[in-house]
Amino acid sequence: YYALVIGNNNYEHLEKLDAAENDAKVLANVLQNKYSFEVDLLLNADYDTTVNSLYNITNKVKSNDNLLIYYAGHGELEKAEDRGYWLPVDASYELRSKWISNQRIVDRIKATKAKHVLLIADSCFSGTLMRSGTTPEVKEEINKKYIERLKKKKTRLVITSGGNEPVVDSDGGKHSLFALKLIDTLKNNNSVINSQILFENIRRYVVSNADQTPERAMVHKTGHDGGDFLFFAKN
Repeated sequence: YYALVIGNNNYEHLEKLDAAENDAKVLANVLQNKYSFEVDLLLNADYDTTVNSLYNITNKVKSNDNLLIYYAGHGELEKAEDRGYWLPVDASYELRSKWISNQRIVDRIKATKAKHVLLIADSCFSGTLMRSGTTPEVKEEINKKYIERLKKKKTRLVITSGGNEPVVDSDGGKHSLFALKLIDTLKNNNSVINSQILFENIRRYVVSNADQTPERAMVHKTGHDGGDFLFFAKN
């Protein structure tokens, strides 16, 4: 299990954020200590660091590995292209050379050998990472048989904190609403949890407390084969 966790607060040219850095730190901690992930944590990363880290981790993982990529920071929509972007800390609205296209992220998810990939994006306009509808819900018990079957199926899923809309950074607390419930759900799980259950918990909470709707879908044209991403808690 590998994770690349990115949290950006201290923007050089854009409005600073409150919660993204803390969200990333706490999530990285939970993934490492409770789920035995090998975590690469990037705080306030510039364009080069972000892109190079994305390439490094997607190249490093092998065919039976699980890869989680988490991004919290500014996101922007280029309306004419209908494409979303992640904005690293050295990005500005005037100079577009530091914007990281969602398509670039999708290309890396397609290129990586990892069997199971889950992308979690807590930023504005992150809905452009998906081109298809949401994945159908599977009402199945997570037992040994289910786990064995899922392990064989390629997974390319994305969970976003909202569709193509602005999302809340924090409501004065230490976390964004989305990250709060994500971390909470992972912390309180003591067995195995899949991305579907994780997402349902987050979605219900965020929809009740903010004007944004989290989404979960397969990443379009990346070879998703009906798998899911499983988190196994250490006992």
